[in-house]
Amino acid sequence: MTRLRMAWASVLFVFVAGCSGPGIAPVEGTVTYKGEPLKDGTILFHPEKGRPAAGKIRDGKIVEVTTETLNDGVPVGSVRVAIQAITNPDKMDAPHKSLIPEKYGDPDKSELTADIKPGKNDLKFELK
Repeated sequence: MTRLRMAWASVLFVFVAGCSGPGIAPVEGTVTYKGEPLKDGTILFHPEKGRPAAGKIRDGKIVEVTTETLNDGVPVGSVRVAIQAITNPDKMDAPHKSLIPEKYGDPDKSELTADIKPGKNDLKFELK
């Protein structure tokens, strides 16, 4: 009887997992600007459908990429990418200046994309 229950539980798990959509996959990687690690910034991932994901860039590393819960990652599939880096990022009332070309901050103009696959993804963005 226990094997039968385990078999049904496995079937149910596969069915539920298959119905939940494409899923979210963990993402890490690097961002450089003019060959140097981008010190601080934000990175946004815009899927064709569904909720976008956002992360931070710290010393050139992509960290804390989140769609629904902290560090869960990016929706699986093709995504457009936007990267922003500004002066005084922690001061809302201070003047801000972009530290990289502003086109990178717009997913429709940045020309940056990624193909997110199930499982861990290691991305590399080299900005010029």
